[in-house]
Formats: sequence, structure tokens, C-alpha cells
Amino acid sequence: MIWHKIRQNWIIYLLGILIPFVLWGCFIGWPLIYNIYLSFTDWNGFTTDFNFVGLDNYHEMLDDPFILKCLLNNVKWVIGSLLLADILGFFLAVTLHSKKLYFTSIFRVLFFLPYTMPLVTVGVMFSLLLSPGFGALDKILELIGLGGLIRPWLGDYNTALYTLITIFSWAYIGFPLMLFHTGINQIPGELYEAAALEGARPIQSLWYVTIPMMRSVSIGVVTLTVIEGIKMFDLVAVMTIGGPFGATNVLGHYMYTVSFRTGNQFGYGASIGVLILLLSSIFSLIYIRYYKGAVLHGSER
Repeated sequence: MIWHKIRQNWIIYLLGILIPFVLWGCFIGWPLIYNIYLSFTDWNGFTTDFNFVGLDNYHEMLDDPFILKCLLNNVKWVIGSLLLADILGFFLAVTLHSKKLYFTSIFRVLFFLPYTMPLVTVGVMFSLLLSPGFGALDKILELIGLGGLIRPWLGDYNTALYTLITIFSWAYIGFPLMLFHTGINQIPGELYEAAALEGARPIQSLWYVTIPMMRSVSIGVVTLTVIEGIKMFDLVAVMTIGGPFGATNVLGHYMYTVSFRTGNQFGYGASIGVLILLLSSIFSLIYIRYYKGAVLHGSER
């Protein structure tokens, strides 16, 4: 019966396979393969000469001190985002799920709104808010008597990166919040009722019911946050351009810098892009593996 329908509508089925495949090849597959090819050349972006240099770009990465610095900044970005966006987003989702609070839907929308804004817009907005001298943050600190805390938030080597991480977490927190909220809604209410009959307090229900049941959702949220931290570019490019003195430089921005701003080293920039791809792929594979494990573990229960 199924094969008969396929034979009758073979053109529709063929197009249904070919169109997605062609679109994927044009916009994802070919650019990806081409970038990997460029990583083995010393192309400068202007000539038609693609001199094949083998693994020279990757050897250069191993000797490049800026790569390690950028990678460490990416690691800090990931850790900060997990703490500020994911963990805080989880507790916000739990809090807003409470039936004792009113207008929780409005608060969820308000927390999610910054996520809908492009990071470039967020960067420009916060650049104005943090501008030394006339920025709104400095004025607020002065009004509440905390003028001693005023500093060049984006110009101080010790605070610039953490300021960007905080801004990113503010803009991103709505995403994990909504995912956690969806996951909490899928937990059977009978589990909480059983826990209440056993005399469990709210904190015990959170620890023994909510957190274990959110395992698969948590794995997905953490993986996506890690990937966002690895490929970060927008905020750095708009707000600090990697400064001061490389304090906020990350792999994505360093790739852009060596490709377009310092020597037009497109081949070397492509190799950095491959590094970002490999790191993101590793965490994607970890997510797939542990997500399947969490689903199987949940089904066994």
C-alpha cells in the first residue's frame, strides 16, 4: 500500500528528498567543506592562488599564544553563562511555576524578551549604559551612594570579560528559562502529590523530584549554552573589539581579526573556524549520547 502511493506520487517524494538535500548542501555542506579546504591553504582572500600548505596553519595555532588566551576566555564565558543563565534560569523557572505567585506568564515573557533581541543591538545598548562619565549605570551608582564602585567596566582589564559575560547572560537567560519551564510542566503532578504525602518539604521535592526529572532537559540546555559560549562573536565585536589588551578576545573574534583586520590570513582564520567547529561538534555528540541515556533511563523508570 505504501509503495503503491510512492509510485503514484514519486515526483512529490523525490522533490521532498532533493530540495532539503540541495538546500543543506548549498547553505551548510558546501561552505563547511570549503572552509575546511581553506584551512589547508595560505589564501589571503584577494588572489586566485590557493597555495596548499598542509597542516602549517594548525601547527601555527599550537604555537600561537593568542589561541590559548582566547580559548581560556571562551572557557570562562561558558562557565559564567552556565552559572548566571542556566542555573539562575532553572531557579527562576521553578519559582515562576509556583501557584502562589500571580502574573507569572507576564514575568516569563519579560525574561524572554531580551533573548529575541539581536546581540548586536544588546551590545550597542549596553555600550551606552556603561559609557564612562554619562552612562546610566554610573549615574545610578552615584544616586544610591555607591560612587566608589564606578569604573570603566569595558575598559578595565580585570572587569571587561566578566561584564560581557553578565550582559550575555542577561540577554540569554530567557531561553533556558523557557526550556526549563516546559520541562517542569511535563512532570506528572502525581509525583509531587506523593512526595507531599510522604512529608517532603518544597526543597526536598525540588531535589528528589524536579531535578531528577529534568535530566534530559538540563543536558540539552547545558550543551546549547556551551556551544553558544564557544562560538561567541557578536558582543565582543560590538562592545570591546577584543580589548583591552586582548582581555575579551575569544576564538570567534580572533578568527575574524586574523582574517579581515591583520594581514588577511584567511587560511589561518579558516583553521580557527575548524577548531570552533570541532569543539562544538564534540559537545553536540556528548549531548546526543547523554540525551539518549537520559531518555532510556527515564523510560526504564
